Amino acid sequence: MKIFFSILLNASILFIIAFLLNNDSYQDAVVVLPAWFDAWKTYLLGGIVLWLLNVFVRPVLKLLWLPLFFIYPIIALLINAILLWLLSKAINNILALPGMTFEINWAINFIIAVAIFTILNIVYSILFSKK
Repeated sequence: MKIFFSILLNASILFIIAFLLNNDSYQDAVVVLPAWFDAWKTYLLGGIVLWLLNVFVRPVLKLLWLPLFFIYPIIALLINAILLWLLSKAINNILALPGMTFEINWAINFIIAVAIFTILNIVYSILFSKK
């Protein structure tokens, strides 16, 4: 059940990033375009890919950056930036589903998306912390 909620939360994180960056001032900042998928299926698939990245890649990245974890906020931002970049590459290049893309245009939007992703991952870790 924890995996299901984790995937739903990851899909929600992607939706929130797309919603916050897709306004008139940041037009075409985050593009998630479903053609043969419905929108919720697109975010769900992105949530599954993001969950897989969080389960398999995040621990490796944390292990690699372990000596620098005394400056945790900067390392957390860096790890989240790498995960968003890998998510974009996984959806666009590896899965390459017709009509479905995930990209964050412009560097400032990527920085904003990483900040949003980091804040929502903190919420995620609080919700699913082991007690």
